[in-house]
Amino acid sequence: MAKKKTIQEQTAAESKSIGFDYQYYYFLFLMLQLESDQTVGYEAKDDVHIDKPDGKQIFFQLKHSIETKSDGAIVNLTEKDEDIWKTISNWVKIINDEVENRTTLDKQIEFINKTDFHLITNKSESKENEFLEKITFFQKSHITVQQIKDYLLTISTPAPGKSVSVVDTYIMLLIKQKPSWLKAFFSKLIVEHNKDDLIANIKIKIKEKNVKDTRIDDVFSSVDSHLRRMMYDDIKARKKIVITFEDYYKNFTRYFELGRNKKLPIRLETKKVSIPVNAQTHISIRQLIDAEILSEVDEDFDETVVNIFTSKYELNNNLIKWIQDSDITEDDKKAFDKESSDRWVVIFKSVYSKILRKLRTTTIDTIDQEELIELASTCYYKTLELQLTIDETELTTNMSNGQFYLLSDKPTLGWHFNWKERYSHE
Repeated sequence: MAKKKTIQEQTAAESKSIGFDYQYYYFLFLMLQLESDQTVGYEAKDDVHIDKPDGKQIFFQLKHSIETKSDGAIVNLTEKDEDIWKTISNWVKIINDEVENRTTLDKQIEFINKTDFHLITNKSESKENEFLEKITFFQKSHITVQQIKDYLLTISTPAPGKSVSVVDTYIMLLIKQKPSWLKAFFSKLIVEHNKDDLIANIKIKIKEKNVKDTRIDDVFSSVDSHLRRMMYDDIKARKKIVITFEDYYKNFTRYFELGRNKKLPIRLETKKVSIPVNAQTHISIRQLIDAEILSEVDEDFDETVVNIFTSKYELNNNLIKWIQDSDITEDDKKAFDKESSDRWVVIFKSVYSKILRKLRTTTIDTIDQEELIELASTCYYKTLELQLTIDETELTTNMSNGQFYLLSDKPTLGWHFNWKERYSHE
């Protein structure tokens, strides 16, 4: 016997939340398979539905369970499972909807004939679910509608002294329908079990669109984020969530193109990082303070330091991911570092050309220190104007700056004229 749930367990948010997510991800899964002139809807006609250009439609009811058996597997879909019968009850009401003017048997059967009814669940298939077994037999012409009705009447009739359950009322609603109604409906009823890992299935669909393995997660994240935003906007505007093939093509094609693109996928930091407690021990920060480009007395000191670390982490995290995904090699990374340093050298020599000429006839001690500070600032800001490229991919300004901060941390470059003497021994 299953353990009785507490009130808190019955109202737990996580079980409801995963049900909503299950429905949403199935909607996304179907959207990725849209064909020309088809439409997919979310909570418009049913949990999810598809409209076809020939007037046919598919209704999907999504039922997710977190209940498990003793072995840890998801529970079976049982013969009198409320998920089945509440779903069928809803479909009976939709088919016979008076508001839609489906009050005659002909109109009801006409509606059934143009509709497929799919119950999608993560519950397991049960060999003891005689109802679904009989539906399969009926669809293979092995039994009649009357035989199914007789069986349903048997399982929905309470034992002596027992009251009618909610599931029994759902079953009785179905039994009341005309034989021709039931014949049409049973022919169009489909139950799909074990539909659990929808995200994995979505990623398979993304891969089938010729997206590289290393880009699948990026494409999934982009499509997922954009779809959620579209749905939020529609709900806010009180519009039905319905996506045509043209909508899908216009809004999502770019993400798949980027997934197939030879350029490196750039993953931007979604939020600025916190300043490390030891920020001023980083050579990149010390170089800027020593060259008087940064000062702790500046009002925007903390903000500037945050921006510096954000740009460093953004580039470094992308470099690590690209190497892990084999988008670039360690040799590519070394070549990128060398090219960055070479471009800095050009600026450094240009900025300090006057000083370099003076040092042919004098010593560094005779050079005006204020002039060196001014030139350090010029060298720094000119370097930050550089736009870097790696593997034919142009980096953002923020990531380009991050590269120079990373190199100044090593340090393989600097801003002050004598940066090497000051920091290279560390």
